[in-house]
Amino acid sequence: MTETTHSDWLKSDNREHLAALDLGSNSFHLIIGRVIEGQIQPIHKFKQRVSLAEGLVNKGISVEAFERGLDALSQFAMHLRDFSPERVRVVATHTLREANNRKKFIHAARQLLPFPIEVISGREEARLIYLGVAQAVPFRGVRLIIDIGGGSTEFAVGQGEIPEILLSKSFGSLVVSERFFAKGKITEKRFHKAILSVKQELEPFSKQLKRAHTEQVLGTSGTIKALAKWINPNADGDLTITLHQLHQLRDKLLSLKNVAQIDPTEVEAQRIPSIVGGLAVLIAVCEELNIDRLSPVDAALREGVLFELAEQAVFHKDIRYKTIQSMAARYQVDDAQAQRVWASVECILQGLGKAWQLNTPDIKLLLAGASGLHEVGMNISSSGIQKHSGYILSNAYMPGFSSDEQRVLALLCRYFRKKIIVDDLSEFAQFDHLTVARMIVVIRLAVLLNASRQTHNVLHSVKLKGSTLSLKLQGPLAKSAILEADIARENKYLSVLGYQLSTD
Repeated sequence: MTETTHSDWLKSDNREHLAALDLGSNSFHLIIGRVIEGQIQPIHKFKQRVSLAEGLVNKGISVEAFERGLDALSQFAMHLRDFSPERVRVVATHTLREANNRKKFIHAARQLLPFPIEVISGREEARLIYLGVAQAVPFRGVRLIIDIGGGSTEFAVGQGEIPEILLSKSFGSLVVSERFFAKGKITEKRFHKAILSVKQELEPFSKQLKRAHTEQVLGTSGTIKALAKWINPNADGDLTITLHQLHQLRDKLLSLKNVAQIDPTEVEAQRIPSIVGGLAVLIAVCEELNIDRLSPVDAALREGVLFELAEQAVFHKDIRYKTIQSMAARYQVDDAQAQRVWASVECILQGLGKAWQLNTPDIKLLLAGASGLHEVGMNISSSGIQKHSGYILSNAYMPGFSSDEQRVLALLCRYFRKKIIVDDLSEFAQFDHLTVARMIVVIRLAVLLNASRQTHNVLHSVKLKGSTLSLKLQGPLAKSAILEADIARENKYLSVLGYQLSTD
């Protein structure tokens, strides 16, 4: 990869290995690298084609695809067995965003791969793709990056290292192939319908993308690279493809009439079933956005994930903290109150964080986020603030957060006070029900003890006695009748989670 602009990387000689694993709809990609003299040096890349989205019947991963995915993960596990958890990041994309049996798959995957699996949003996927390309292919002007996956296509427009437009649409090479080219049949009518369908879905956003006046268009992912190599079989380095060449390739496919007739020496055999859908998507995108030519690049999602992992694991820069700070500033959160709540959270974790297994970096980050963001709903109304906060955090774009992390953060802010709906605390692949319940208890207690917004911390310590949190209070508020009444009322709410509060 090329030299980064982050000056503090230049001071680092850390040589420990990092690994990023991308669980895509077409293929699973692993990249292992290390940071040397301010540069990420990839040392191993490993790909397994699994076609996870193939046969996505009734929104579920098929039995065959399920097994292919697990078989691939067992292979990756051998490469990652000596890695510590903080040096591996696993992200999942479209198929595991959409599949109704994703929790079952992720649970089975965790038996093979002992690392958290983050299901990321389409917009977050686009951001990480842009980040990976920006580090690998420096460019000062405005550029558009297109990534055609098996289940979705991502678009990212930006300048330098900063993305400005991020978009994800649910059309990909596998999805379009199965929908419009069933049994591999290729006809002009099918091609027309496929291209029209993609254009219709993209049309509401095409003006915004065209107004960006991009100076460079790049294509990532295996589909675009496969099409480029098919079009330019003898090219030495330059695989730039034009819309005219894409039209010529379409005409060639029409003459074949079925994907079974595609020469496997021209296209990788495993990619043949989805290549026609990928071509239809790329033609539709280029026509709709008036793109005459684009160039494929090797960097993609996995490189972006690896770069951000290095930022976090080696240089202790976590974009999630920046996201929290930006949201707090945008919604004019009371910073002093946020700090008071966080101080109480830290005190609570000292007493029961180990017993409740809440001392992991990711859980502490979510509790810090809830401390800072539980009052974002105040901008809407102080009445029902917890509902407004939960809604905002559920629907905001939060760079760096996986889908489950964002949902848990939204839940912590939705239930920082008042009634708790227990059913909302389940159905997470990344967190279990008990952990989420305990996090809610922590944030509720921290907020309750700071309701008076006093500088002095009323909580001295907390001990766990069975299912009861025994609180030792201090200062003038320790004997407050109002606080005593608040704790008594809180016990009614916490009873649904099986916990109680008591004071010494």
